[in-house]
Amino acid sequence: MRNRQQRHVGVVGDPARSSSDARLHLDRLIAAGVAAHALGSAADIERLVATRDAWDFALDALLGTGARGVPEALAADGVNALRSLDDAGTTVVAVDVPTGVNADTGAIARRAVRADLTVTFGFPKRGHFLYPGRAFVGRLEVVDIGLALDAVQASALAVTLATAPDMAALVPARDPRAHKGSVGRVLTVGGSVGLTGSIALASHAALRSGAGYVHVAVPRSINDILEVKLTEEITIPLPETPERTLAMAALEPLLARAAASDVVAMGCGLSRHREAGELARRVASECDRPMVIDADALNAFEGDAGAIARAPAARVLTPHLGEMERLTGVPAADLEARRIDAAREWAQRWHAVVVLKGAPTVVAGPDGRATVNPTGNPGLATVGTGDVLTGVIAGLMAQGLTPFDAARLGAFVHGMAGDLAAGEKGQAGLVASDVLEHLPAALLGLATLRAGNPSRPEVAPRPQDRAGVA
Repeated sequence: MRNRQQRHVGVVGDPARSSSDARLHLDRLIAAGVAAHALGSAADIERLVATRDAWDFALDALLGTGARGVPEALAADGVNALRSLDDAGTTVVAVDVPTGVNADTGAIARRAVRADLTVTFGFPKRGHFLYPGRAFVGRLEVVDIGLALDAVQASALAVTLATAPDMAALVPARDPRAHKGSVGRVLTVGGSVGLTGSIALASHAALRSGAGYVHVAVPRSINDILEVKLTEEITIPLPETPERTLAMAALEPLLARAAASDVVAMGCGLSRHREAGELARRVASECDRPMVIDADALNAFEGDAGAIARAPAARVLTPHLGEMERLTGVPAADLEARRIDAAREWAQRWHAVVVLKGAPTVVAGPDGRATVNPTGNPGLATVGTGDVLTGVIAGLMAQGLTPFDAARLGAFVHGMAGDLAAGEKGQAGLVASDVLEHLPAALLGLATLRAGNPSRPEVAPRPQDRAGVA
């Protein structure tokens, strides 16, 4: 805290009883001309807070790194003071993690500091990105404090943060001799009465992500609708049930079409019809092509998700919390409380890549790795955006990325497209097709960054420089 003439620091408690590290830094501050105030009571804190009009900002450094539990006694009084300052409009800067926010889980104490800026050291922490703590962090800056990067890299952190430079390195490069057959063939499977938009969004997103061919397998009676909705994609009418969903009779032609594809994306708009669900289970268990499984194709595995582990090729699952609850039998609230670790555990159990959608989306691989995605905004909470994500991942896989890399790049690009769309239109009223139309700009932004010219469009939120999550 400082004014034009003097910088001030309030030491909550007795400075003589501070830890050796805290005492060392306090002595350095005093030597630099900072006025130190011993705050031994709530009244002392209130007197210092009363001078707020002379300050530029307030600094939250109440507790050390790794603090756990609820702030108590004078620490609680300090938190209350910082909250009051925040309410009054004072800029609050937190050191490492706002007091009251759990650095590992994002859980918050009953009373926690709400920062405008959080400055953390070396690497971001899980609690910076997991709600509810994420809402208390404000803008996040990661500061290099001289950690030995070789040692950090050698430790092979299992959980990383997706950063723009790392994701830019994954964007498929287009060969000058490329043709539509060489840049990936995607087969999308789904659609039913009332849900034609889902399969249309996923299919067009695969093209917008760079795939050369997209074939769209749908029930015969809705094929004409998809012919109108889609221009560049190729539709395939297949046998249907009386309820106009895909029928079991579509199995053999579907498997034949899949064999001619690089990637299959199944589930968007499929419906909860019993026969469509049985078809999805058979295709997932017999198709020897990599697959992205979403929506009602995931719901088809309710009570038998273990069958996914026996699939003959790579599988990428893209559940939201409700679908994840149906697959695992674990309540959504419990999954949310352990978002990163839950995604990792089930990905290993199912031998699949799991894209646990939400804020933040977590991409976990069967080998235990996970990436936390920082892009996106609340405007993405609208029907159809998940279908777009499915198409993006399928399109990237078709261009040769591994399932894990395609999923984490897909989540990043999808969120970035949502951010670009929100920047133009605002978050309220954002629709899935807005996100879809901004996919090329998002990919261009990353490709431009990789080429060493980070001009427009803007590439992703901060922090950019450190990938590990401590």
